[in-house]
Amino acid sequence: MVLGDQVVFARLDVAEALGIWRHATGRIVDIVPATDGSQVVDVQFDGHRLLVGYIAALFQRVG
Repeated sequence: MVLGDQVVFARLDVAEALGIWRHATGRIVDIVPATDGSQVVDVQFDGHRLLVGYIAALFQRVG
């Protein structure tokens, strides 16, 4: 994957849990090396701000 590539979610179970439609497409906007030698990919897509709200709603503070 390189910057600007168009991508779709490979894990539909994760996409559904996050409230993302099955065929949402995005673009790779950043690629950062991880400490284990792999890469961390940052994807931007339509509805990205909405996703941030969904992610926050998936978790509750404990304690």
